[in-house]
Amino acid sequence: MKKSSVEAILMTIGSGIGLFITIFYAFLMPLLMAAQNLAYTEVSKYYSIVGIISFIASLCFAAGLLILVINTVKKQAVVHNQFPKSTDYNHE
Repeated sequence: MKKSSVEAILMTIGSGIGLFITIFYAFLMPLLMAAQNLAYTEVSKYYSIVGIISFIASLCFAAGLLILVINTVKKQAVVHNQFPKSTDYNHE
């Protein structure tokens, strides 16, 4: 059974919100703008809000990826140091 980790949760949240924002930008936002005949200031306000949410999602993903890399490097250093050095002198 796998246990959930902080980095997995952050990366999942970041990528999930990023996927939603991409779909929103590509499909829903043009339909919303065309259906309501909004002014440019209203359109730019919506794009700004969605951009800020997208930035926060990107930060979550980046933080999760950074934590994952740091933990992986630490685990490899621990595993590398567990094995004794070779005493076979035939290989130089």
